[in-house]
Amino acid sequence: MSTRNKPSKFKLSTIKQFDARRGYKRCTVPGVGIKIAGDRTNAQADFWWDPDGNLVVRFTCSDEDIHLAASHFSGKQIKESDFDEFIDFVSDTLFEWVAEGIDDLPSSIYATSD
Repeated sequence: MSTRNKPSKFKLSTIKQFDARRGYKRCTVPGVGIKIAGDRTNAQADFWWDPDGNLVVRFTCSDEDIHLAASHFSGKQIKESDFDEFIDFVSDTLFEWVAEGIDDLPSSIYATSD
């Protein structure tokens, strides 16, 4: 019997690079990190609220980074009360990014032309 992953209720989309020092506010949970066992690879996801109240995320590993907008799949803004589930989603996506190779976006991140 195979199990199917529950579809995510969150969405990450690439955005232009942002400077978090310019009107952004750190979230109560400032981020999450992963370390690949037996490897020296560390990756970090940091969270901020942009000036419009949207959640933005920056993935960092080695010299690579990806700037992302986060939302519910429906397009609704993510709230602090969503963070327990959101952190699980981001941790899984961050691991996928590192495991697949940081030069490529994981399938759970939507590339946009922004």
